[in-house]
Amino acid sequence: MKIYHISTVHKRHDGRIFKKECVSLRKAGFDVSFVVADGQGDEFNSGVNIIDAGFPGKGRKNRFFKGTKSVQKIILRDKPDVLHFHDPELLFLARKMAKKHIVIYDAHEDLPKQIMSKPYIIPCLRKIIASLSGYIEKQTAKKIYGVISVVDEIVQRYQNYQPNTILIANYPIINSAENIHFELKNGAIVYAGGVTRIRGAQEMAEVARQIQEPIHIYGAIENEALQKECELLSHSFAKFYGQINQEELFNILRESSLGLIILHPVPNYINSSPNKLFEYMANGMAVIASNFPAWGKVVDNYKCGICVNPSEVQETVNAILYLKSHPEMAIEMGKNGRKAVLEHFNWEVESRKLIDFYREISLLFFGA
Repeated sequence: MKIYHISTVHKRHDGRIFKKECVSLRKAGFDVSFVVADGQGDEFNSGVNIIDAGFPGKGRKNRFFKGTKSVQKIILRDKPDVLHFHDPELLFLARKMAKKHIVIYDAHEDLPKQIMSKPYIIPCLRKIIASLSGYIEKQTAKKIYGVISVVDEIVQRYQNYQPNTILIANYPIINSAENIHFELKNGAIVYAGGVTRIRGAQEMAEVARQIQEPIHIYGAIENEALQKECELLSHSFAKFYGQINQEELFNILRESSLGLIILHPVPNYINSSPNKLFEYMANGMAVIASNFPAWGKVVDNYKCGICVNPSEVQETVNAILYLKSHPEMAIEMGKNGRKAVLEHFNWEVESRKLIDFYREISLLFFGA
């Protein structure tokens, strides 16, 4: 059974698609390839064939038209058995290919809610576009073999029109033998992830100014103007490092004490399951997170941090000052989070669901 994971958006070494899904399936004995569109050429990595469809050019329009066309050519040429799509831009192709292939759609985000949060879409058009995208998702899901998603809310929505929808959360890959030296934690406050206004960039800058202590920010920045604005607002206490590789980032997180994730309460975030929350926990950090109900269940139930109203800067300031003045509490929260990830919130648990999902396909269609 030949499996092709396909994306014209994500990077070839993407954390969920390549490092988690593709590599896990390959280790389980499946023939796995990952089709990307970055112009960097083909590659063989960790037993997975990375097939380059060629860079379609910048912009959503090029991805949608040129990227889809290039991917379709590869599918028609190689004739894989299973097509596992990862981008909303490829939904039309997924529906078309479902006539001759086993097709899976991996819904990483709640697309209609994501559209409602996009600042570059004219507000009066967002609801129309969101409704249209939901309709396209629905019609596509009815025609394909199954859907995978990362959070319960999206799974429940898809199950209304595609019963074969399962939850495979985007929890981190954990090395359980790796020790976290809590006594060596350096007290640093860190944010890791995309740096945008709705992810709390300005609030973090204001927090840094008030506590008069650096907040170390790792991730791709929306634009240079936002960085300059935040540096000025924070009196240079907001430190921007750009995007770094995961190994380097985890080395930093293991030494740091507090992890910030104060995203705004936009529809796409409220019921999300942010990977960075679990990465902070995995690396023994006390977390300060937005007080969304889904996040609160994790933070409060496992006593691994403090939830705050992301719109109220003073709440974040107070949480940081409390944990800085009670370092033993921060360490205890870090230990609790690490324990929760080792026992529950890790990719080892989720990968078994993915492998079982594919084994069912193998038995159902190929008798092996």
